[in-house]
Amino acid sequence: MQIAGIVVVAAVITNIAFYFLSGMYFEDRSAIYGGVTPEHISSVRGAFGVFTGSVAIASVIASLAPRLTGHAIAAAASIAALIAGVAAVSKGITFELPAALIVSGIVLAVLVMKSLQRARGAWAFLIGMTSVFAAVLLFGSTKIRGALDIGLWTALIIPGLLAVATVSLAMVRDEYRDA
Repeated sequence: MQIAGIVVVAAVITNIAFYFLSGMYFEDRSAIYGGVTPEHISSVRGAFGVFTGSVAIASVIASLAPRLTGHAIAAAASIAALIAGVAAVSKGITFELPAALIVSGIVLAVLVMKSLQRARGAWAFLIGMTSVFAAVLLFGSTKIRGALDIGLWTALIIPGLLAVATVSLAMVRDEYRDA
């Protein structure tokens, strides 16, 4: 419960800071590029709140059940990659992206299943994949934002949750020492 309190307080402080800093940003932006609507400002602040809230909730759940949380987020990423791969095929996107998404989705699914069976190699490789995907999607979030026509903070939810999965899986390392 102490961790939950710390996470909630950090999320609240972060949102308060973002509220004031975004106000200054939008004032400067308005001076240079013209007015910004209050609806746009509210939507950006709301998206940031959803981002910090989802990562904070996942972090609290991870502190209570790290094994379950890490594997659940990785399994969800596997399903999302498979769906995205099939969608990319149906849109006629060049072969490389759909193939990478489908292979990644299948590999993640197999790693999750084997890691749940306490296979140390699968667990270690799963941590590697979630951490790499978190980093790649963090830096690629602007591309995802444009491709899906969503806000930046919404696109950052995915790497945020993958970072939580990485930490969650690392928290259960003692369960894999003798495996």
